[in-house]
Amino acid sequence: MNSLGRIDTLGATAVDTRARFTAAEFLKMVETGAFSAMRVELIDGVLERMTPPMSGHGQRQFWVGLALASVLPKERLTVETGISVDADTVLICDVAALYAPVEQTRILEPSDVMLVIEIAETTVSRDKDIKRIKYASAGIETYWVVDSVRSAIHVFTEPLDGDYAAINTVRFGQPLAVPGAGTIVID
Repeated sequence: MNSLGRIDTLGATAVDTRARFTAAEFLKMVETGAFSAMRVELIDGVLERMTPPMSGHGQRQFWVGLALASVLPKERLTVETGISVDADTVLICDVAALYAPVEQTRILEPSDVMLVIEIAETTVSRDKDIKRIKYASAGIETYWVVDSVRSAIHVFTEPLDGDYAAINTVRFGQPLAVPGAGTIVID
């Protein structure tokens, strides 16, 4: 892996000693239980702690999953799942709808996923910025940010050149199109 350099106050180049990881290294650490006491993601080779979910997060995640199960087979739905989006990034999504069922013992690849959903109570900016770019760059067709603060779902579609070309906002209580599966309502 390339090493980063930084300039110290005297103008000399110093070696950056921070540990950076590949997705493969990260997943090996996950398998060995290295992060069993914490929730982390790998973004651009750097470990990032995930904000502990607030009390409403789990409830909203459950309701979104239940609504999706009304239009998609349950075998194509998953929650709290890792997606290896590139060689240096593994993101944990709140809910994912898959093109087809996959083995439950493996990390997801972008080609498995037709819809990724993040439930945002305190993480709206992170979910709408870095995660949006990562999912779009990986070619994931549809990405939703369920924004509990604004009572809206931000719908991102048509990945193009590292971002989504189409962005729409649907208010809670309004019909929301599920790719290839009809509509649901999220309250």
